[in-house]
Amino acid sequence: MVEDMRQVAPIPFDIILITHGKMEYTIKAIKALYQFTKTPFQLIIVDDSTPEMDEGTDLTPQWIERFQKTHSNVTFIHSAIPYREGNQIFNIGLQYAKHEFVAAVMNSVTVEPEWERVALQFLKEHKEVAVVGLKNLVPMDGRIEASATFFSGDGAPLDLYLNHPGHRFSNLQECEAVPWSLAILRKEAVVGNIPEGVYNGFKGWDDLDNCMVIRAKGWKVFYCGYGAGYHDTRATRASDTRTNLNLNKQNAETFYQRWGYWDRYLAITAEDARAKY
Repeated sequence: MVEDMRQVAPIPFDIILITHGKMEYTIKAIKALYQFTKTPFQLIIVDDSTPEMDEGTDLTPQWIERFQKTHSNVTFIHSAIPYREGNQIFNIGLQYAKHEFVAAVMNSVTVEPEWERVALQFLKEHKEVAVVGLKNLVPMDGRIEASATFFSGDGAPLDLYLNHPGHRFSNLQECEAVPWSLAILRKEAVVGNIPEGVYNGFKGWDDLDNCMVIRAKGWKVFYCGYGAGYHDTRATRASDTRTNLNLNKQNAETFYQRWGYWDRYLAITAEDARAKY
């Protein structure tokens, strides 16, 4: 399939870009989407920025409104619902989606050329697949920051390919959950199936929780190594500050408890601690 992609007719889709201040990331993300996306798309921007963000210098709505004047495929929604509510603000974007497939893209991600083509064709050909997650690469050295999240046979959670050179892993593989910082979703599978107010903001990994919910309804989730973007971790909780590491630990603990992996998580944690001494 991959070798024949240039012979395949384009599959129009929607892109939901959720923004929360940090206008420099948003501008960079939008410019990359327009430069490197070869498939026709409608960009849906859901923005919860306020004037006092970024030390009082955030002008995201004004920039996007100017951008709309020269680009006819942009829908801009300024939302009073904060980004921390996760699914609520994403569901707002879904209301404006007009196509069968919808990409979820963080404004901290800059896509690589033709990032979308293989995943879209795979979704079209496999009606049972709801979500295809793509590679997130570390900007400095091209390692994979996060990819398909699997659970091994004994229940140990792990990020497949994490911290490996990104070019080594170009494949399609079914998995349990994938991050939605760069993913393409089947609209039919996600509309009405990603609950609001359940995950309490970032308590738990909202996108991974969503994958588990969707899989429980009979859909499949895949990782696709044939499309990629660079994810600037300084814009997210994946950065290595003490505060962010602690928050991410809370998210992990909530997620593992929710989905029945808590006992194994405690065992793995204890084994890791013993290995250090």
